[in-house]
Amino acid sequence: MSRFFFDENVLQKNSKVYSVDRYNLVLKTDFRIELFKLWKQGDTAGMAALMSESGLGTNKVGMDYVTILANQFKSSGYPTPKKCEADIDPGLITNNPLLVSGIYVLSGRSFNGIQLSSEIEARLFRGYPEISIEDGIRQAGGDPLDVGYNRLRKIRMDFEEKTKKLGGFVNADDTDHKQDDLWRYDADYEKTFAEISSHPYVKSYDGNTVTMNDLFYNEAYLLWGIDINTILAAYELNPKVINDRNRMIINTKLCTWIPTKNIISVYDEKVMHIWLNRIRLMSELVQKGFENIRYGMGERSIEERRKIACWVDSLPRDPWGKYTTRTILETIGLPKSTYYELLNNENYGKGADRRTRRDDEDMLLIRQVAEYKGYKKGYRQISMMMKSVTGKEMSPHRVVMLMRRYGMRTGIRKPSKNRKAMKELMERNGKPNTLFRRFKLHRPNEVRLTDVTYLDYGDGLRAYGSACIDSVTSKLICFVVSENNDLQLALDTLAAMDEYPAKNGGIIHSDQGILYFTDDFQKAVKDRNLIQSMSRRGNCWDNAPQESFFGHFKDECDYKKCRNLEELQACIDIYLLYYNQERHMWDRLKMTPDEYEEYLTGLSDEEFGKYMSAEEEKYREKKKAAAKKAVETAKGNRRKRNDAAKGGDDETCKE
Repeated sequence: MSRFFFDENVLQKNSKVYSVDRYNLVLKTDFRIELFKLWKQGDTAGMAALMSESGLGTNKVGMDYVTILANQFKSSGYPTPKKCEADIDPGLITNNPLLVSGIYVLSGRSFNGIQLSSEIEARLFRGYPEISIEDGIRQAGGDPLDVGYNRLRKIRMDFEEKTKKLGGFVNADDTDHKQDDLWRYDADYEKTFAEISSHPYVKSYDGNTVTMNDLFYNEAYLLWGIDINTILAAYELNPKVINDRNRMIINTKLCTWIPTKNIISVYDEKVMHIWLNRIRLMSELVQKGFENIRYGMGERSIEERRKIACWVDSLPRDPWGKYTTRTILETIGLPKSTYYELLNNENYGKGADRRTRRDDEDMLLIRQVAEYKGYKKGYRQISMMMKSVTGKEMSPHRVVMLMRRYGMRTGIRKPSKNRKAMKELMERNGKPNTLFRRFKLHRPNEVRLTDVTYLDYGDGLRAYGSACIDSVTSKLICFVVSENNDLQLALDTLAAMDEYPAKNGGIIHSDQGILYFTDDFQKAVKDRNLIQSMSRRGNCWDNAPQESFFGHFKDECDYKKCRNLEELQACIDIYLLYYNQERHMWDRLKMTPDEYEEYLTGLSDEEFGKYMSAEEEKYREKKKAAAKKAVETAKGNRRKRNDAAKGGDDETCKE
């Protein structure tokens, strides 16, 4: 609940405390109910006095704890008990004013075991929007403050969603209802429901959630990497009918799908049309695949290029004539003459074989020196003794290079077991970069970025700060500090993220810090139903927004004056509020992160689609500019090397 550091040894003995650790304090429900009643009366001073009388004064829980409680009451309404508390004292549930008024009823499937009464829901929907939900609750004998902002907001969102599907608000006097005396389906909705239910790639549709069949995943998993909305559109499914969570579930299943056998396809005009759409998308993927092969072509070995040439030669002929051999070679950056040399000239690139024979001969000399008189020798000693033992000279660099290539170890410097274990851990738990720097091409709360930085403060003190931001809105989700850069810091960051959780199936992206490879961290990520993504090794640009945040924080926040870790965390908490609520961002319509999140959340599907198209175009332009800059840099480096070589030749001639 709070980012203060609590004294567990003292607070856990207090009779009003349900649970406490270093970062979280949860009060017992009966005590929270007393505080809630004072809050409803607007008596925050009384809340503070009651906390002090109960041994929970500001010196133990912090100055702002009462404010945090008030915000929680405003959001969640009348306090509801934990399951174990309800088992001990059932009155904590039965005396709930929401249940006493009949507005809510018990349910094991809803938030905290209660859900809105169907009768009250029907009455509220009939009057909405002429009668606000708050006024409807009052007319039913309840108090909106008991319901809480979150529940009221959920009711409003449900009504809005139903209204969009049903084609407008229902007149309260209209009694000709086809469904359940709440609303009437219009012709467009019935048509949409029938089309989706009968779709050859849809397993089921209940009017809210679309479940795709195995045939869809067997075909569409090859398209994973393309925007999910584009895939659904290719399968002639309107993405607007499928909500965000539904789309994320489909996309997550696509990325982990293993093709199944014995799936019989249905052949009709609609399926054939969808196949044509798939061919178009797969053609785009093929083009991207060829372009990816092009990168680094000049640095590939002869054998690697020979394999690529043989692979191109084995490709089936394109019946449409788009991908001819000439077109493919131009796309992957392999000259036509080199291509035919690789295919037809077995001696092409044999210089590598000659170098291999020379390496074998030199390796025999290295072994001869290493075994001389039976003493162990390092690579420097081998190089120095080479001439006296064999009559030939060999540099230390060549000695160590050949020893590594041939797997020879002298025993002078044994490999570190810790380094070996770390390498195995990174190979086993390494995660691919699934974000691809598409930082803004998502909805809010779908992507989280995280990283750790050092914070030097006080009189020669150093702490480590682990932060997490939303890549779309740049909102600072949490910022936790610790004296140690260890696994507990990473786990505490995940726990702090739970206060403002990402959507199910969302992405959490980090660099390749060793903390993020550990089994405990990856299990904690999996338990939160998140997909882990990692930057490429040594590439800070893959996590650029998070790195940029640390730069802004260190430039703007005067944290170095803090004298201890508690003051440092308090300073960061204050900056967090300033950063999210008051600090404007130039590249996000000059809004604060909170304002920008509210702005994106309030966009309609059509407006958000236009926004995503504009951001996609910016993303493509940046990629083109980066590729162009890389080519220019490579040309400049090559020109410098050539000039240096020419300068050396001229000097030799002068001599």
